[in-house]
Amino acid sequence: MSFSSDIKQCLCETGYDCPECRTAELAGVFVFTGRLDTQTPRFYSSSEAVTERVRKALSEEFGADAADGDRIVIGDGDLLLLMRRKLIGYKPRRQCCVRAYVRGAFLGGGSVSDPKREYHMEFDTRSEQGAFELIEMLGELGVKAKKTVRKGREIVYIKESGNIADVLGYMSDGRAGLEILSAQVEKEMKNSIVRQVNCDSANLNKQARASSRQIAAIKKIKAARKWQSMPEVLREMGELRLRYPDISMEELGKMTGQGIGKSGVNHRLSRIIEYAESLGTKAKEEKEL
Repeated sequence: MSFSSDIKQCLCETGYDCPECRTAELAGVFVFTGRLDTQTPRFYSSSEAVTERVRKALSEEFGADAADGDRIVIGDGDLLLLMRRKLIGYKPRRQCCVRAYVRGAFLGGGSVSDPKREYHMEFDTRSEQGAFELIEMLGELGVKAKKTVRKGREIVYIKESGNIADVLGYMSDGRAGLEILSAQVEKEMKNSIVRQVNCDSANLNKQARASSRQIAAIKKIKAARKWQSMPEVLREMGELRLRYPDISMEELGKMTGQGIGKSGVNHRLSRIIEYAESLGTKAKEEKEL
């Protein structure tokens, strides 16, 4: 099953907070997803749980057995008139009914991506008016949603993980939102680990480049037979670097006779590099003379 199917299964186990919530949920299902404005209105969902919930709600709300295999077909003219009068233009009066209305819209034409891959929730609202009404209702729940048009259809969508978790929580009495929140925490932990690994890798690369430059400078001075003329503290540092090319400057400092810190090590190695670079300049000047 997909993540959306799992969420809809969870929503179908949610109870109604008040008698009118059932009406609100059916209104969300049929106004946004089903059809009440055709000669033979019908509703179909790939989810058996959703189809059964809508069928049961119709039976309890209107006393109707509106079943046709895996579809719900409204063939009774009197029933159709009653549904149109009660559901079309329905406006939730209580916040619990707003939640039920949104739940109905999602059960009929909503989807939500697996949060382990991305954060995306959307409702196929069928009309621009329906899209704006849904955005207004979501706003009453403190959720910011946006609208787009895809293949001529009006889509209301939500991207931010916290908002998606809130909507799922509102629709399911708090249960479904936990899936998003736990996935968000897991993803943030993984991202933190990746950032740390990348940071460590960058530091190691920087250290390796610095060490190779220092070693090259030491070898250049030795090749020029100038090493013994260097101050003893610089020669000590240079020999340690040659012997331990992979260790950090902090570790090098601990190995010296004085036990100096990182800044002291950096200062001595910088002096070695400067002297090595000056050798080329001195050689050039002597040649010109």
